[in-house]
Amino acid sequence: MKKIFEYKKLKYRYIKSWKTRWCLGFYSKQSSLKINEGSSSLNYSQQCFEGVKCFKNKKILNFRTNLNSYRFQKSCKFSLIPIINIFNFIKNIKILSILNKKYLPNIKIGFLYIRPLLIGEGKNIGVKTSKNFNFIIYSTPIFFKKKLMCVKSIFTKRTIKNQGHYKIGSNYINNIYNNFIIKKYYFDDYIYINKFFFEEIGTSNIILIFNKKIYSPLNKNILPGINRITYLFMFKFKKFFFKNNITFFIINNCKYILICGTAANFKFINIILFKNKILKYKINFSFFLINFFFKKINKCLYKIKKWLF
Repeated sequence: MKKIFEYKKLKYRYIKSWKTRWCLGFYSKQSSLKINEGSSSLNYSQQCFEGVKCFKNKKILNFRTNLNSYRFQKSCKFSLIPIINIFNFIKNIKILSILNKKYLPNIKIGFLYIRPLLIGEGKNIGVKTSKNFNFIIYSTPIFFKKKLMCVKSIFTKRTIKNQGHYKIGSNYINNIYNNFIIKKYYFDDYIYINKFFFEEIGTSNIILIFNKKIYSPLNKNILPGINRITYLFMFKFKKFFFKNNITFFIINNCKYILICGTAANFKFINIILFKNKILKYKINFSFFLINFFFKKINKCLYKIKKWLF
């Protein structure tokens, strides 16, 4: 059985170094990095990363890499890391996709997940920005689950507030702990709340579907997901709203809850447990219609030329 989201060493990766300026990058078969024990990425989490989709549809294409680049630059600026320009970001991802093309799964069963990673390294024991940085792009194949999985969720609070819209390493330590807890107690996922307002489910964005409206939470704790922005764009014929405060009342009265992310693609929530209250969403005929509709949208996304590189 193929793993859904697991690291697999592929043949090529891209490496580029910063020492007062960006040096000439190169493609390597070596997957290990040698960095100093005093590196700011190891001691103080001075690093940021992204997730890019690559798939094969007659030719090799990447999905909305320009938006990944904007988000990556924003994370670099926040973390006091030298910025990679958009041209180099997109060009090197495209070249790496071609070099690793033999590992590309069929578009019906999965895609190639490409991870750009920028880390501070060097002899730096003080709490300050590093003088040296490494920019790495590596990739691994991801496979879809054969059937749509519904999940039951529990709630947790964030430890770092107003930083969730940056894709930096320190934001994800809470996710590692929460993933351990939910497996221990047989839950499928967890929902982040802030003052009883709903924000995200795990590492995925939330989309709430009503009869004539679609809501999605928006604040500085929430990562601006590229899949979410794209899905909501496809709903322009309906009314959709970004709301800062998604309350329990809104969650309780919506028809369906959808989550989406780079690796997750999209899933529907079946059960939510909150303060000993169980919210259960019906799996009826309209559910299968919406599920079918989202599958059609998903296929359509990979045919719109202005989003692909």
